[in-house]
Amino acid sequence: MRDFEFQPDWGAVKRGMAGRLREVRMELYGEHGGPMLANELGITFGAWVGYETGATMPASVMLLFLQRTGANPRWLLTGDGPRYSASRKGR
Repeated sequence: MRDFEFQPDWGAVKRGMAGRLREVRMELYGEHGGPMLANELGITFGAWVGYETGATMPASVMLLFLQRTGANPRWLLTGDGPRYSASRKGR
């Protein structure tokens, strides 16, 4: 008998995270703030658009995104918990 193996739906995980990336961008940078955020992250606007539509974000970009925005990594991945980390309060 095989042990239970959790097989996440990675497509759903990526779509959820892409939507949450967009939520943070919209809240902090506005509707047309994608180019500004991309510039802060040292990437092209096209790359950012890809991340908002489900492309895999490199770890170095993700870490910089988390640092610049204060987004909570758990919320970004799962949608659970507060949107921003406690260190973002008062910014």
